Amino acid sequence: MMRLGVDLGGTAIKSGLVDENGEVKFHETLPTHTDGGADAVLDALIDACRRQLARADVHAVGIGMPGTVDAEHGVLVRASNLPLSDFPLTQVLSKRLGLPVYLENDANCALYGEIFAGAGRDSDNFLMVTVGTGIGGGIRLGGKIHLGMENRAGEFGHMIVVMDGRPCRCGRIGCWEQYASATALCRMTREAADNFPESPLAQRIREAAGVVDGRTAFDAARAGCSVADAVLETYAKHLSVGLNNLTAIFRPDRIVLVGGIFREGEYLLSRVRERCTDPQLIEVSALNGQAGLIGASLLPERLDPASPVYRIFQYTK
Repeated sequence: MMRLGVDLGGTAIKSGLVDENGEVKFHETLPTHTDGGADAVLDALIDACRRQLARADVHAVGIGMPGTVDAEHGVLVRASNLPLSDFPLTQVLSKRLGLPVYLENDANCALYGEIFAGAGRDSDNFLMVTVGTGIGGGIRLGGKIHLGMENRAGEFGHMIVVMDGRPCRCGRIGCWEQYASATALCRMTREAADNFPESPLAQRIREAAGVVDGRTAFDAARAGCSVADAVLETYAKHLSVGLNNLTAIFRPDRIVLVGGIFREGEYLLSRVRERCTDPQLIEVSALNGQAGLIGASLLPERLDPASPVYRIFQYTK
């Protein structure tokens, strides 16, 4: 049996068919097209689903999205990184796809994926931190998922780490997301290049026609650029501040990091761990950035006691 999962982010849409063991088949990544507004995002999402549906018959679609989600009614309430709000997403998509569609916060989906096929198989007390366009998270305590009031627990990116710091799109000031997301790293990289226009980092960006992504600082630092190396040191410091806060609050068995930026491996992790109070707790997801779509693929079976994935969806009261 194949399941279809979709992980909708502010930059990219990841989709894949997931088999009964949690292995992703036919994984594909397409741009979200947020610059085109709500209609462009919806068209991109439909296209991603249809491309996968052409490969296999599935009975439903599960979608993970950033922001505040009303999973029961299939409504995306608010997403700071997407041009959608108070939108009845499952209703619209079900009509266009001809299949039931289920919706959940993307960080929660990544947590479900880790429990089903990743680090959560071996731990009843762990935190998951997703780092991408923003920062999200998931909490599992005593073998049960903690969603909190209005299912909004785990918004780790919006804890304040810098008083009177940078404004965040959530309305707060100094959120962790503004300093430790992949978006924040890109901003820091560009600012450093502007401040040091003769640096190898700035030269690399000029050669890329001004394009900056999450790899830019790493590539320049590996090539010996001290300006890029300083960017990564600062970024690692910001990332570790939040991880230390989470460790002190929850005392988990482990903290699992999810996001494409962690493909940089020890070149980043060693900088983070040396600043962490409990570095042995920090590990990177082994699911190759696919935890979110794996978890999303399980959503249609979350209320079915006969399903082998039903055990995952046990929550604290």
